[in-house]
Amino acid sequence: MTLALVGEKIDRNRFTGEKVENSTFFNCDFSGADLSGTEFIGCQFYDRESQKGCNFSRAMLKDAIFKSCDLSMADFRNVSALGIEIRHCRAQGADFRGASFMNMITTRTWFCSAYITNTNLSYANFSKVVLEKCELWENRWMGTQVLGATFSGSDLSGGEFSTFDWRAANF
Repeated sequence: MTLALVGEKIDRNRFTGEKVENSTFFNCDFSGADLSGTEFIGCQFYDRESQKGCNFSRAMLKDAIFKSCDLSMADFRNVSALGIEIRHCRAQGADFRGASFMNMITTRTWFCSAYITNTNLSYANFSKVVLEKCELWENRWMGTQVLGATFSGSDLSGGEFSTFDWRAANF
C-alpha cells in the first residue's frame, strides 16, 4: 500500500496490522490510533517544508515496525509501545516523553521491550522514559534529552554520544 496524505486525522483502526510502504504522511494526526502490528517501511512522516512531524500521541504502537522512515519531530508522547521496532530511521527531535515500552505484571514487576537501532535520535526527548534491557545499539544520541530516564541493562553499543549528559539518566 502506497499513500500520500497531508493534514489528515487518521481513523483509529485504519492501519491496524497493515503493511505500508514508501508513503508520505505530512502533518497527519495519528493520535489515539491503533497501529498494533503495523509495518511502515520507507515512509516519510516529516514535512521538510513546514518542518513539522506527525502526531502519534496516545497511539497504540504495540509491535509496530518503522524501518527506513523519517520520524523527525514526531510526537510520541504517552504512546503504548511495547515491542516497537524503529530501525534505520531518522527521529531527530522526536518527543517520547511519557511513552511506555513496558508490560506491567504487578506494580513492582514489569519487563520492557523495544528495538531502536541504527537510528538518528539527535535532540529527541526521552525524559523519564523507562527502556530497561532493550536493544538500543548503533544510534546517534547527539543532544538527546534523557533526564530521569532509565536504560539499565540496555545494549547501547556502537552509539554516538556527543553532547550527551550521562549523569542525567540511570544506566
